[in-house]
Amino acid sequence: MKQVATAAVVVLFLTAATVMAECRETVMIDSTEYTVPSWWCGHKIDSANLAEPSTLRRLPPQLCYEDFRIYVRPDTKAALVKMAERARRDSIDLIAKSGFRSPSYQKTIIKRRLAKGATFEEITRLVAPPGYSEHHTGRAVDLVTSAGSFAESDVYRWLKTHAAEFNFIESFPDDSAGDRHWEPWHWYHAPPE
Repeated sequence: MKQVATAAVVVLFLTAATVMAECRETVMIDSTEYTVPSWWCGHKIDSANLAEPSTLRRLPPQLCYEDFRIYVRPDTKAALVKMAERARRDSIDLIAKSGFRSPSYQKTIIKRRLAKGATFEEITRLVAPPGYSEHHTGRAVDLVTSAGSFAESDVYRWLKTHAAEFNFIESFPDDSAGDRHWEPWHWYHAPPE
Protein backbone atom coordinates (compact mmCIF):
# COMPACT_ATOMS: atom_id res chain seq x y z
CA MET A 1 0.00 0.00 0.00
CA LYS A 2 2.87 2.35 0.84
CA GLN A 3 4.39 1.82 -2.63
CA VAL A 4 1.07 2.71 -4.29
CA ALA A 5 0.82 5.92 -2.24
CA THR A 6 4.44 6.79 -3.07
CA ALA A 7 3.83 6.12 -6.77
CA ALA A 8 0.72 8.33 -6.68
CA VAL A 9 2.72 11.18 -5.15
CA VAL A 10 5.43 10.80 -7.81
CA VAL A 11 2.82 10.84 -10.61
CA LEU A 12 1.16 13.90 -9.10
CA PHE A 13 4.51 15.67 -8.80
CA LEU A 14 5.49 14.83 -12.40
CA THR A 15 2.08 15.95 -13.66
CA ALA A 16 2.40 19.25 -11.80
CA ALA A 17 5.94 19.72 -13.13
CA THR A 18 4.77 19.06 -16.69
CA VAL A 19 1.90 21.54 -16.35
CA MET A 20 4.31 24.16 -15.00
CA ALA A 21 6.80 23.50 -17.82
CA GLU A 22 4.05 23.94 -20.41
CA CYS A 23 2.90 27.30 -19.05
CA ARG A 24 2.95 29.85 -21.84
CA GLU A 25 1.65 32.98 -20.11
CA THR A 26 3.28 36.25 -21.14
CA VAL A 27 3.12 39.94 -20.28
CA MET A 28 3.93 42.95 -22.43
CA ILE A 29 6.04 45.76 -21.04
CA ASP A 30 6.41 48.52 -23.58
CA SER A 31 6.96 46.55 -26.78
CA THR A 32 8.73 43.59 -25.19
CA GLU A 33 6.96 40.32 -24.43
CA TYR A 34 8.17 38.48 -21.34
CA THR A 35 7.37 34.89 -20.40
CA VAL A 36 5.81 34.69 -16.96
CA PRO A 37 8.06 32.61 -14.67
CA SER A 38 6.68 29.28 -13.48
CA TRP A 39 6.17 30.52 -9.92
CA TRP A 40 3.60 33.06 -11.15
CA CYS A 41 2.09 30.90 -13.87
CA GLY A 42 -1.61 30.28 -13.27
CA HIS A 43 -1.83 33.08 -10.69
CA LYS A 44 -3.04 35.94 -12.86
CA ILE A 45 -5.64 38.02 -11.01
CA ASP A 46 -9.14 37.40 -12.37
CA SER A 47 -10.43 40.63 -13.93
CA ALA A 48 -13.56 40.35 -11.74
CA ASN A 49 -11.30 40.82 -8.69
CA LEU A 50 -9.49 43.93 -9.95
CA ALA A 51 -10.29 47.03 -7.91
CA GLU A 52 -12.14 49.91 -9.51
CA PRO A 53 -9.93 52.90 -8.58
CA SER A 54 -12.90 55.24 -8.09
CA THR A 55 -14.21 53.01 -5.28
CA LEU A 56 -10.96 52.91 -3.28
CA ARG A 57 -10.56 54.78 0.00
CA ARG A 58 -7.49 56.43 1.43
CA LEU A 59 -6.00 55.00 4.59
CA PRO A 60 -5.72 57.40 7.53
CA PRO A 61 -2.34 59.19 7.46
CA GLN A 62 -1.33 57.70 10.84
CA LEU A 63 -1.45 54.23 9.23
CA CYS A 64 0.75 55.26 6.28
CA TYR A 65 4.51 55.29 5.95
CA GLU A 66 5.90 58.82 5.82
CA ASP A 67 3.55 60.92 3.68
CA PHE A 68 2.40 58.10 1.41
CA ARG A 69 -1.16 58.25 0.12
CA ILE A 70 -2.34 54.65 0.23
CA TYR A 71 -5.68 53.45 -1.11
CA VAL A 72 -7.55 50.18 -0.56
CA ARG A 73 -11.10 48.86 -0.83
CA PRO A 74 -13.53 50.29 1.75
CA ASP A 75 -13.93 46.97 3.61
CA THR A 76 -10.16 46.48 3.66
CA LYS A 77 -9.71 49.97 5.07
CA ALA A 78 -12.27 49.30 7.81
CA ALA A 79 -10.63 45.98 8.72
CA LEU A 80 -7.13 47.47 8.73
CA VAL A 81 -8.23 50.40 10.91
CA LYS A 82 -9.79 47.97 13.43
CA MET A 83 -6.73 45.75 13.35
CA ALA A 84 -4.42 48.74 13.88
CA GLU A 85 -6.51 49.92 16.84
CA ARG A 86 -6.25 46.46 18.42
CA ALA A 87 -2.51 46.32 17.70
CA ARG A 88 -1.99 49.76 19.25
CA ARG A 89 -3.57 48.48 22.50
CA ASP A 90 -0.82 45.84 22.44
CA SER A 91 1.86 48.53 21.81
CA ILE A 92 2.23 47.56 18.15
CA ASP A 93 2.12 50.16 15.36
CA LEU A 94 0.84 48.90 12.02
CA ILE A 95 2.16 51.10 9.21
CA ALA A 96 1.36 50.49 5.54
CA LYS A 97 3.86 51.29 2.81
CA SER A 98 1.79 50.05 -0.12
CA GLY A 99 -1.81 49.32 -0.98
CA PHE A 100 -3.56 49.40 -4.35
CA ARG A 101 -1.28 49.31 -7.38
CA SER A 102 -2.61 49.25 -10.93
CA PRO A 103 -1.16 46.86 -13.52
CA SER A 104 0.35 49.88 -15.31
CA TYR A 105 2.10 51.00 -12.12
CA GLN A 106 3.35 47.42 -11.69
CA LYS A 107 4.91 47.76 -15.14
CA THR A 108 6.62 50.98 -14.02
CA ILE A 109 8.17 49.21 -11.03
CA ILE A 110 9.52 46.47 -13.30
CA LYS A 111 10.76 48.94 -15.96
CA ARG A 112 12.76 50.82 -13.29
CA ARG A 113 14.46 47.60 -12.22
CA LEU A 114 15.08 46.50 -15.81
CA ALA A 115 16.74 49.88 -16.43
CA LYS A 116 19.10 49.15 -13.53
CA GLY A 117 20.19 45.92 -15.22
CA ALA A 118 18.10 43.28 -13.46
CA THR A 119 16.54 40.53 -15.56
CA PHE A 120 12.77 39.99 -15.70
CA GLU A 121 13.20 36.64 -13.94
CA GLU A 122 15.25 38.21 -11.13
CA ILE A 123 12.72 41.00 -10.69
CA THR A 124 9.72 38.69 -10.59
CA ARG A 125 11.15 36.71 -7.70
CA LEU A 126 10.31 39.77 -5.59
CA VAL A 127 7.75 41.68 -7.69
CA ALA A 128 4.67 40.18 -9.32
CA PRO A 129 4.35 40.64 -13.07
CA PRO A 130 1.67 43.14 -14.15
CA GLY A 131 -1.72 41.48 -13.82
CA TYR A 132 -0.49 39.04 -11.15
CA SER A 133 -0.19 41.26 -8.07
CA GLU A 134 -2.69 41.04 -5.23
CA HIS A 135 -2.20 44.80 -4.95
CA HIS A 136 -4.36 45.13 -8.09
CA THR A 137 -7.35 43.96 -6.03
CA GLY A 138 -7.17 46.80 -3.50
CA ARG A 139 -7.10 44.16 -0.73
CA ALA A 140 -3.33 43.78 -0.20
CA VAL A 141 -1.09 45.92 1.97
CA ASP A 142 2.63 45.88 2.53
CA LEU A 143 3.52 46.81 6.08
CA VAL A 144 6.79 48.18 7.47
CA THR A 145 8.60 48.29 10.77
CA SER A 146 11.30 50.61 11.99
CA ALA A 147 12.85 47.80 14.03
CA GLY A 148 15.12 45.99 11.55
CA SER A 149 13.99 42.86 9.75
CA PHE A 150 10.23 42.64 9.36
CA ALA A 151 10.31 38.85 9.79
CA GLU A 152 11.96 39.25 13.19
CA SER A 153 9.83 42.16 14.38
CA ASP A 154 7.18 42.37 17.09
CA VAL A 155 4.84 43.59 14.34
CA TYR A 156 5.22 40.33 12.41
CA ARG A 157 4.82 38.20 15.53
CA TRP A 158 1.65 40.14 16.41
CA LEU A 159 0.26 39.68 12.89
CA LYS A 160 0.95 35.94 12.94
CA THR A 161 -1.13 35.71 16.12
CA HIS A 162 -3.94 38.21 15.41
CA ALA A 163 -4.29 39.08 11.70
CA ALA A 164 -6.72 36.23 10.98
CA GLU A 165 -9.15 37.74 13.51
CA PHE A 166 -9.49 40.63 11.03
CA ASN A 167 -9.51 38.39 7.94
CA PHE A 168 -5.94 39.16 6.88
CA ILE A 169 -3.71 36.36 5.63
CA GLU A 170 0.00 36.18 4.89
CA SER A 171 -0.03 35.49 1.15
CA PHE A 172 3.59 34.40 0.79
CA PRO A 173 4.62 32.66 4.02
CA ASP A 174 8.06 31.25 4.73
CA ASP A 175 6.82 27.81 3.72
CA SER A 176 5.62 28.94 0.27
CA ALA A 177 5.94 26.24 -2.34
CA GLY A 178 8.03 26.97 -5.42
CA ASP A 179 10.36 29.86 -6.06
CA ARG A 180 8.31 32.75 -4.71
CA HIS A 181 10.11 34.87 -2.19
CA TRP A 182 8.86 34.98 1.41
CA GLU A 183 7.08 38.30 2.00
CA PRO A 184 6.31 38.57 5.73
CA TRP A 185 5.22 42.19 5.20
CA HIS A 186 2.56 41.38 2.58
CA TRP A 187 -0.95 40.79 3.99
CA TYR A 188 -4.14 40.18 2.04
CA HIS A 189 -7.64 40.98 3.30
CA ALA A 190 -9.87 37.98 2.59
CA PRO A 191 -13.28 38.76 4.09
CA PRO A 192 -15.77 35.91 4.34
CA GLU A 193 -18.25 35.80 1.48
